[in-house]
Amino acid sequence: MININIYGILGNPLEHSLSPLLQNDTYKKNFIDAEFQKFQIQEEHFEQEMVKLKAQNVKGLIVTIPYKEKILPYLDELDNTAKNTGVVNIVHNINGKFVGFNFDGKAWLSGLLQYFHLETIDHKNVLIIGFGGAAKSIYFELLQFNNLTIDIANRSIDKVKNSISTYRQIFTLEEAENHMADYDLVIQTTPIGMWPNIDESPVHFSKIKQGAIFSDIIYNPPLTTFLKNAAQLGGHVQNGLSMLVQQNHKAIKMWFQKEVNYDEMLSLVKKLD
Repeated sequence: MININIYGILGNPLEHSLSPLLQNDTYKKNFIDAEFQKFQIQEEHFEQEMVKLKAQNVKGLIVTIPYKEKILPYLDELDNTAKNTGVVNIVHNINGKFVGFNFDGKAWLSGLLQYFHLETIDHKNVLIIGFGGAAKSIYFELLQFNNLTIDIANRSIDKVKNSISTYRQIFTLEEAENHMADYDLVIQTTPIGMWPNIDESPVHFSKIKQGAIFSDIIYNPPLTTFLKNAAQLGGHVQNGLSMLVQQNHKAIKMWFQKEVNYDEMLSLVKKLD
């Protein structure tokens, strides 16, 4: 009997997740001897199910809502980004140890630069809307750039102040609406506007900076109300599909030490739009 290496996505719900399609299609095209499964787990069963996954020697996990923070006590090690953000979205089984990583920021940035054909985002005024795990990871990734000013808008200002020590301005969501024209790049990281609540938006605005980029990490729907508003005002918009594909691409590279074709993966999910 052949033992197939098992990988999977951990979360709830997972009905609309594109990761199983992306992963299994890529395994097949690249002759990778593995299988990617859905681990849709109820919160009250999380602990016992994590014990099972370890016992089954699952080789890797993509972790999504609502377990990106809850999984931390069940991991043996964390990378620096996971430590800084308190959030994990990739797990790699390394010699029996479950090691947690956070690729949110790297995946978002790679997707942005590729989508808009940019080499850098130096000298930009940036606003991050929301400050959950993905936003923190994106924030730490942005710190590598020169002369970048980063402001943050969040429902709770105290939550932001308690999470980081360097920032320029922190706004409530309502206050941010009056400052949207100040930014070259606006990054929407909250789940507001995600299917099925597609008519919602975290902020409403009527003025933007000429040529500004608006990036939403949501990919379902492809064009959120937030992005529609920005596009109608002349903004350049991008949804979260590139980020999703980059996360899967980077996970495969880490798990299998193999470089696979990113454009093929992106093309696969674009056909579903």
